[in-house]
Amino acid sequence: METPLTPLEFARRARKLYGDREAVVDGDVRLSYEEFFSGCDRWSSALQAMGVGQGDRVAYIAPNTREQLESFYAVPQIGAVLVPINYRLTAEDFVYITSHSGAKVLCVHPDYVEAVEGVRDQLRGVEQFVVLGDAGGRKGWRGHDAEVARAKPFFKRVDVKEDDLLSLNYTSGTTAKPKGVMITHRNAWMNVMDTLVHFHLTVDDRYLWTLPMFHANGWTFVWIITAVGGKHICLPKVEPARVFDLIRKENVGWLCAAPTVLISLAGASKDVRGEVTGGVHVVTAGAPPAAATIERMGGNAGLRPDRDVALPHDLRAAPRACLQVDIRARRDQGPDGRRDDRRLRAACGRRRRQGCSGRRPDAGRDRGSRQRDHEGVLQRP
Repeated sequence: METPLTPLEFARRARKLYGDREAVVDGDVRLSYEEFFSGCDRWSSALQAMGVGQGDRVAYIAPNTREQLESFYAVPQIGAVLVPINYRLTAEDFVYITSHSGAKVLCVHPDYVEAVEGVRDQLRGVEQFVVLGDAGGRKGWRGHDAEVARAKPFFKRVDVKEDDLLSLNYTSGTTAKPKGVMITHRNAWMNVMDTLVHFHLTVDDRYLWTLPMFHANGWTFVWIITAVGGKHICLPKVEPARVFDLIRKENVGWLCAAPTVLISLAGASKDVRGEVTGGVHVVTAGAPPAAATIERMGGNAGLRPDRDVALPHDLRAAPRACLQVDIRARRDQGPDGRRDDRRLRAACGRRRRQGCSGRRPDAGRDRGSRQRDHEGVLQRP
């Protein structure tokens, strides 16, 4: 018997073991695991009623809300492919990514409906436009809430294989057109398990969504927190005052953040920070944070970066084990007060011996060009 490796298994387990536990907090809305996954099932049913089938693409333009979190379960469990789009991009980028991915349905947060409406005539491949909330009578738009309310409480289950495509995650196009990174169910499952080996999260942990869920599937924390039965604290907009307020009110124990967000938190004034209980674990990635930022995070901000800041795995790069680097390797000081990179160079040497060159395997090449058909649409597996 072969059991496919898929993060959907974490949902099944959490629903069975932690059904009555609080799973999601989004403003005034608080949902248990049973309530959250019942909503996911209804949205899956609604998508199938719209004609979404196995292999079809469903794109999202949304910040960190419960509807966005829902997409990481409701879309892949019907065999469809999720396309989470960076909502900070331009309307032209929305058109390119939606068209390039071949999205059949486009789900949009109310804050971005106007931007999409302005380029809607260019989105010829999209069959259904959905507002993540109330459509408000907008012509040609469906309302997510209304569709969920009238959907059946169950959906037609499909056979999901571990090598099936789960999501298409696009780069932001800083050097060329955005490129789609193809993530399978097995890719996502492996990254979740790898991370849980490194970071010891438990059922009592509460995670604050300071990292965009569209960013590499929230570094797979959309499934990691569910896997341990923890609590998702949604945060649509990152503002230091709101972050510290939620840390206090929700007893947050974990958060992820890019260096720019770390700088904003570390530089927050005492009035903005208020009283913060120590012990918040912080995970960062991307450009290495400056040593001064690390020190301020532990000192001024009252967070715990010294032991717990690390670089998680890059879903787009070579073997994941080669990319686990403790940020402390960058903080060693030499006798003259300068940073001593000997440990870091030694770590890089070990990576090369393990077969990791330090370069992305697709560096200098357009990975997507080998995956597109003559119309520029990524081929389905």
